[in-house]
Amino acid sequence: MLVSTIVLMVAAVLSSIISSFFPHFSINYISIFVGLIIGLVPFLNGRILPFHTEVFMYIVAPLIYFEGQSTRINLIGKRLRQILETAVLLVIVGTVFAGFSVSLLRIPLALAFLMGALSTPTDATATESVSEGLIVPERQENILKMESLFNDASGIILVTAMALWVKNGQFNYQQTFFDFLRSAGGGIIIGILAALVMISFRQFLGRINHDAYNAQILLFVSTPFFIYFIAEELKVSGIIAVVCAGLMQNSESIRSRFITPRQFHNGLVLLRLLREVLNNTVFVILGLLVVRIIRDDLIIGNTNSQWIVIGILLYLTNLLVRYFYGLLSKMGNKGSIIFCPWGSPWRSNTRLSIYDY
Repeated sequence: MLVSTIVLMVAAVLSSIISSFFPHFSINYISIFVGLIIGLVPFLNGRILPFHTEVFMYIVAPLIYFEGQSTRINLIGKRLRQILETAVLLVIVGTVFAGFSVSLLRIPLALAFLMGALSTPTDATATESVSEGLIVPERQENILKMESLFNDASGIILVTAMALWVKNGQFNYQQTFFDFLRSAGGGIIIGILAALVMISFRQFLGRINHDAYNAQILLFVSTPFFIYFIAEELKVSGIIAVVCAGLMQNSESIRSRFITPRQFHNGLVLLRLLREVLNNTVFVILGLLVVRIIRDDLIIGNTNSQWIVIGILLYLTNLLVRYFYGLLSKMGNKGSIIFCPWGSPWRSNTRLSIYDY
């Protein structure tokens, strides 16, 4: 485990170094390329243990937390309708259309819907990967940001429901609805309560010891891991919990920038460092997994081109669903294309601080 961590950290640092020489390329794509190289080198590939979903999510959780922390909580109330439309309704519609599209290839309907649920848009980390360094219109940027923070709960619940459909041969609508309410609602409650406890403890520590800057920063860094663990142990959405905790942290950060400027500055520097290291690590792992999946398929002789066709069909179906949603939301043709999202030709030469918006 230690050797695997060291190799991944070195790969993340190497991605940052290479990125400095190619400023016009997203660091995420460079990280994927580094992961591909590691996967192709047997010596390095053998030093990294097989990945488990739980371990991977513990890398993603702080990234989602930091993304939530960069979002002002008052925006949630203002954009609640858009959040429900994109993070819940759009995920369901995308799953339905993708499922029926795949079923045309003589795939059982339950399995087709499971594939459709798996293809729904993911979290803020993936969304940021296609928009980094690009100037995105404010409306599309805000909608994508809000959607990517909250659509994991609906996506995960749908995947679970479809997997049970495949296993049991029937789809339980009532159970799926109540599971969604329990997972999302429980995640919101756990995230808010845990954030309040951690914020209060950090503030108490600051009052009794004004020099406890390092302890407070370490508590801030450990918060997403702690909250995600508690939420998952209670069988609610850990992702929703860390998002809500990040939103609560944003309110404290706005106040502390003037009350404790030194701590705020140190925390901001550390946050940027952690975001880059963890973000690079995620995409290095994705590149490595691509090599391992292809290698395993070749070993067992699974070269069925139908899976490639299914992947392309799922991608195109989701693009069309999002494009028509953009048109129905009166974003216009260009705005709907950007909302898909597959990137934008307008590139920015500067990066905004997470507190600039």
